Amino acid sequence: MLYSRWLKADQGISMKVEVAVRVAAATLCLLFSAVPAAADTMVVRGHRVESPRAFIEEGDEVYAPFLAALKYLGAEYEISSEAIIITTGDERQIVIARERAEATRDGVLRELPGPPREERGVLVLPAKAVGSLLGCAVRWAEETRTLYVYPWVREFSLATLRDRHRLTIGAEGPIRYETGELDNPPRLFVDLIDMDLAQIPSEVMLEGSYLKGARVHQHSLAPAPEGEITRVVVELEEWREYRIRRSEDKRTLEIEFPLPEAVELPPDVPPVILTGLEFQRISSRLAAVKLSVFGTPYCTSQRLDEGGVLCVEIANASSRIERPFLELSDAVVLEVCMVEAPEKPGTQRLMIPLREPVGHAVVTEDGELQILLGKFALEELKVVVDAGHGGHDTGAVGRSGLQEKDVNLDIARRVYRMLQAMGVEVRMTRVDDNPLRPWTRRNHAQHRRELVARCDVANEMGADLFVSIHSNARERNPMDCRGTETYYRKADSYAFACAMQEEMVKTVRLPDGGVIRHPKSIIVLYRAQMPSVLVEVGYLSHPEDEAQLATQGLRDRAARGIVNGIRRYVEEGGLLPELARRERERVREEAAPKVSGH
Repeated sequence: MLYSRWLKADQGISMKVEVAVRVAAATLCLLFSAVPAAADTMVVRGHRVESPRAFIEEGDEVYAPFLAALKYLGAEYEISSEAIIITTGDERQIVIARERAEATRDGVLRELPGPPREERGVLVLPAKAVGSLLGCAVRWAEETRTLYVYPWVREFSLATLRDRHRLTIGAEGPIRYETGELDNPPRLFVDLIDMDLAQIPSEVMLEGSYLKGARVHQHSLAPAPEGEITRVVVELEEWREYRIRRSEDKRTLEIEFPLPEAVELPPDVPPVILTGLEFQRISSRLAAVKLSVFGTPYCTSQRLDEGGVLCVEIANASSRIERPFLELSDAVVLEVCMVEAPEKPGTQRLMIPLREPVGHAVVTEDGELQILLGKFALEELKVVVDAGHGGHDTGAVGRSGLQEKDVNLDIARRVYRMLQAMGVEVRMTRVDDNPLRPWTRRNHAQHRRELVARCDVANEMGADLFVSIHSNARERNPMDCRGTETYYRKADSYAFACAMQEEMVKTVRLPDGGVIRHPKSIIVLYRAQMPSVLVEVGYLSHPEDEAQLATQGLRDRAARGIVNGIRRYVEEGGLLPELARRERERVREEAAPKVSGH
């Protein structure tokens, strides 16, 4: 009996405990269900974006509401029933199918691990795959339920231009950066914030210059809330003035250093003798510093103090100038001073401090070295734009059937409109799909006359510049060649070609094929009587170039690059010799006595 009572009592206690435990568990469940679970998060270039729903993991892919990240990548999007259309900051277009596991980038088809999904009213995309299309590294930290998105650094190159070294860093998204300097040895470092490295060289080196090279590496290798740091280190033998500038879309960073001052002279070059220094104001917008010279001078020029001082060095000169210093009351030129470069025996240095930036040109003729200083107004500029090929002459044809003549004409029309808006007098050699003069396929003489007629348009107009627009192709090993090239033939066109190529590469962002003196006597490069260049925008024989040449975005960028090349050449003084000729003729005409008839 006692055992039975005890057992019943024990069972009663157990039942009460069990009920109490169940009630407590239910209460805890209610309490925890009232507290929201930690939200999944995207960190996009340092910006934290909370997700309205949990991410979905499938294998190596993570489905997330990736569209919310686009504004931090400089991109925009539109959604339709059939597709999601993303336009990047550099005007590339990505089209993601709504019902199929595929997308296109600039017309090139790419497979996705799966189509977009709609989960509880939220559109989720395969984040790693879409990030790759956008040019971003996407990393998933499962322990913190965080998706990190960093634009790739796609370009890392070091080039020697005609007057400076340029280190170019190009990224798929807007660049944020910080800089600093280190000594012993001297080094400049640039930290790119919230960036990741694509497959680019880890270092680029130079020989024979105080700028030895540059290295790039990931400063932080694991995803971290403070973001990724990509560090670029420029190694120097000694400090020189440098400048850092970012493109308008903030996707390209350029670090520029002046070239070493040493000038390579031909062997046994006799020294020249400088006997006179003179300043002349030719007109209200043009001045000249004149040096009387016995012999052939070898000159270089560069701008110092952010363009406020022009320095011209004559590497094989001795001076007998009686007045090497001229203090002036000119509107633009403060003074002129000729001194010997102490660190370079046999080199004379002409220093010209300026009140305001102006273009300059160095001209040698008839025993006189002239440094022309002034501005050529864009409104008085005359340009002829030549759209290569036309009619039955299609030019190159890409794998997709894209014809060069159509690409050339479209870009030429855009250049025409842009130049017109700037006030430039501009003409096109052909305005539609017809050659300037009819010719038959097998009649080479007729074809030659048609090309001559294009140059005659410029010569008869009295044009200042001639630009022929083309798209390149290569039959053998077509995958070996791509990118932008600028051709010239005459010596007076070299500086124009350099300015054009630099601006085209910067704007179009295809690989840099360089400035090339054409090995053949191309009619449009030698028949035109003014500086003339032939721009090969890209290679239709390369699938990546062809895909971009098919887009409106690249054609617009190509047109802007050509216009920028023209403007840069003019603003830096490329046409000052022509301006000097015109101004001197005008001054002579005004000074000539007027003869009136009775």
